[in-house]
Amino acid sequence: MTPETGEVVAVTTVDSEPPLLVTHVEADAVRGVLLADLAAGTIEQLNATAGDRDQRRALAQAVQQADSMIFRVPFTDCRHRGEPGIRGCHPPQGGRE
Repeated sequence: MTPETGEVVAVTTVDSEPPLLVTHVEADAVRGVLLADLAAGTIEQLNATAGDRDQRRALAQAVQQADSMIFRVPFTDCRHRGEPGIRGCHPPQGGRE
């Protein structure tokens, strides 16, 4: 599984599998912010950008610049949350989800 910037994934190494907003994709891992750490207004923006890949990526980049609690999670320790790619979007060209 290779998530993309702006996608929300589940972190599988924690029993509750908390949702993580992917803010950056590396060769073998993602960096991101737990949704529980985001302000209510940011969560509203996240919900409003479902299905809009460009807006979701822009929001993820803004969160990365503003937030100090960034986590690095290997691909093997995260999974999709029941939907492929960014919720409501088709996978980007090249087949990555």
